[in-house]
Amino acid sequence: MTKTVARGLSLLLCGTMLAAVPSFAQDAQTGGTLRVVTYEPLCLDQNEGSSRNTQTALQDVYDRLVSEDLEGQFHPWIASEWSISDDGLTYAFTIRDGVLFHDGTALDAEAVRVNLQRWVDDKNAGGVPVESVAVDGNVVTVTLKSAYSPLLHDLSEPVLGFVSPASIEAYSKEDRCAGGPDITVGSGPFKVVARTSGQDLILERNEAYAWAPENAVHTGAAHLDRVELRFLTEDAVRVGAVESDQADIATGVPAIAVEDVEANANLTLLRTEQPGIPWSFWVNESKPALADVKVREALRIGVDYPSLIEAVFLGTATPAYSALTPGIPFGYDAALEGSWSFDPAAAAALLDEAGWVVGADGIREKDGERLSIVSLSAVNWNNQQRELFAQGIQAGLQQIGVEFTREVLDFATVDARFKANEYDLVDTSQSAAEPNLLFGAFHSEQTWDTNTNWGFVNDPALDAELEAALATTDRDERITHYVKAQQIIKDNAYLIPIANPQVLIAVNNRVQGVTFGTSGQVGSYYDVWLQQ
Repeated sequence: MTKTVARGLSLLLCGTMLAAVPSFAQDAQTGGTLRVVTYEPLCLDQNEGSSRNTQTALQDVYDRLVSEDLEGQFHPWIASEWSISDDGLTYAFTIRDGVLFHDGTALDAEAVRVNLQRWVDDKNAGGVPVESVAVDGNVVTVTLKSAYSPLLHDLSEPVLGFVSPASIEAYSKEDRCAGGPDITVGSGPFKVVARTSGQDLILERNEAYAWAPENAVHTGAAHLDRVELRFLTEDAVRVGAVESDQADIATGVPAIAVEDVEANANLTLLRTEQPGIPWSFWVNESKPALADVKVREALRIGVDYPSLIEAVFLGTATPAYSALTPGIPFGYDAALEGSWSFDPAAAAALLDEAGWVVGADGIREKDGERLSIVSLSAVNWNNQQRELFAQGIQAGLQQIGVEFTREVLDFATVDARFKANEYDLVDTSQSAAEPNLLFGAFHSEQTWDTNTNWGFVNDPALDAELEAALATTDRDERITHYVKAQQIIKDNAYLIPIANPQVLIAVNNRVQGVTFGTSGQVGSYYDVWLQQ
């Protein structure tokens, strides 16, 4: 027996983010250009490289099989209905008729299969245990090797948006990553009409759009004529653009600008807690110094992270103690809050016990090696607050005899360094409304570039909890396993959580219908409109 789903399936998630600027479809006005100042996407073919900024920029270019709302319900989109076998191993999706890519080719069942198979072949399905993807008429069947409860969530994510198979065939991965008109081809409500690397991405309304997700506010084409995404890396410049009416939306508002934005009568500051994994250090256990839990623990308690958070984030972040943020819809273990504290004397004692002796210049040494730690991050993951915070970390670690260097590089270089295992720490955060992020970040089989176990963690007890959480659809059971997983990560200092950030967006008051998506970023522009 199978269960058939044609309308919202309440499966696992309970969204905590609310629509930020509500509007009503009957009030919406058509036309105008929405000007957004934001971060540059990593790659315009997300199968080749993605980030949350990339997914946010491309979410209206590529459609997905299903749509997830903020209450954790799943709705038909490119799949008009689906069924799930009782054992949770077989998902059959009926593909709706009449959907076209921007190049005029059909987004049919075979096109869906091509995209999903590419995800399986190139990315090992992101760790999803896919056995096969098959087509029979207008039905695409995904068969799993073992039960995987977050599958619908994964299929709703922008990273699994559908690319025209004709574009995949015609262009190299380098061309698709650079992107542009006729190369970046999806089926969404907006199509790419211009792309200038380092400057902007221009989207234009897809007049033929007639297959919005069931939970959208309206049907048919988008309200806006165009969306202009301009890429500005400097926080102050983005905020200045929206304050001076050179932009309608600014993402990534820094803490220092919050007071000014809130005082501006023409702007609204939208905020929500980011769900996922907090800004943290992934600790590379394959490096001899960091294989010692005493050294990892010293790095965790040797810096006054809470004071730095108060000074740098100015009330827009809280100290992190878990591998999940409080903004995750379920699974966060609040019992871990305050489970360690700043103690430089204890940190120094741990390093002494581990055999690291203070040298003439104050940096510790062991067997002729300096205790020198290099943290790696990508430009796309960085912001000015993290730069400032890193200065405080560097000073704090120096006080206990650790030399700390933070390198922020372009993603191609970071990718090469990951593959060559040339790093000690990775500092970033991960955003999603699913605690299964822990599987990708800490399961022993999920190292780069299949997934993000940058620490090379290999802990059978942790693997068992993460696997058990995937095998059940019972939310209480999943929570139990994720709580145990967070405890194991904390006890072994596999991750050094730093801060639970808020997502801050400044919006001109004439912009209506802006929402937060399930991952805490600005949502789709499909229902957004401009008050004339």
